[in-house]
Amino acid sequence: MAFPCPGCGAAVSRSPEGWALRCPSCRRAIRARALDAAGAGRAYEMEIAGRPETRRRLEVPWTPEEDARLRRWLLWSTVLTLVLVVALLAAARWASPALPVPP
Repeated sequence: MAFPCPGCGAAVSRSPEGWALRCPSCRRAIRARALDAAGAGRAYEMEIAGRPETRRRLEVPWTPEEDARLRRWLLWSTVLTLVLVVALLAAARWASPALPVPP
């Protein structure tokens, strides 16, 4: 997804989530910070490194493939978390000595 450079306005053909962003036109480093944004998209604060006067806000809508990828990730992370909880409970039950029966 291309976005405009906050310094010169030229198109940067990389994702704002990428690391080591650099404008191909003015060759300056771009700093991007994800913001908390509610709604149908993500928001980023972009600026040229060391020049806070170039700070711009960029809003990027979710694409259907990103939405599907996020849903798959959430499903698999939930399944993995539940499996790990069950495995830890089983390991704790197996490792603990049998409790003596009170007289």
